[in-house]
Amino acid sequence: MTDLRYIHRIFSVLAISAPLLLSGCATTSPPTRFFLLTATASQDAGEKSPPSKRHKQGLAVELEPVEIPQYLNRPEMVTRAGGNRLRLERLNQWAGDFKEDIGRVTMENLARILASDRVMTLPGKGEAVPDFRVAITLHHFEPDETGQVVLEARWTLFDGRGKVLDTRHARLTTRAERPDDYESLASAMSLALGHLAREMGETILTQPVR
Repeated sequence: MTDLRYIHRIFSVLAISAPLLLSGCATTSPPTRFFLLTATASQDAGEKSPPSKRHKQGLAVELEPVEIPQYLNRPEMVTRAGGNRLRLERLNQWAGDFKEDIGRVTMENLARILASDRVMTLPGKGEAVPDFRVAITLHHFEPDETGQVVLEARWTLFDGRGKVLDTRHARLTTRAERPDDYESLASAMSLALGHLAREMGETILTQPVR
């Protein structure tokens, strides 16, 4: 009799737990998606610059490490949900280090715009005395709920020995074609960085070179 009660109890437990186990197996979390910023600038500005302002391999430009707000320095994509509220997109993340990728993409954009093989980010093995140095501080760089990306930055242009040549505040906006698509948002952010590099590159090309 005791054995029958024990067997009955086992079957009762299995009857209750089986549906729970099956439902647990059927429920899977959505996969995390990863995105990259990419260079978007063309070379037309550099190709049209006067030959007297270009070295054989182009101008030597060093880009200092980009400074960004702490709230952006994270793997998750950050979107502005309105007002002072931000949203961290746990399932939509940057594939690399966001801060370093901004510097890398800006370097690639400047190299294209200046048609130069001598644009690099610091620290690195750059020129002993480059033609120019650029420092960038981003204040805002995130999309909102409508897909609009706002990039606000302060950037300073130095000559190779550290003398300030120009300081500007940039406010650039782009818009994603699909506000609810994170690949489209990453493309719009890449385009905004391209516009910033264009502004810096065109300013560099107006400067005299020693």
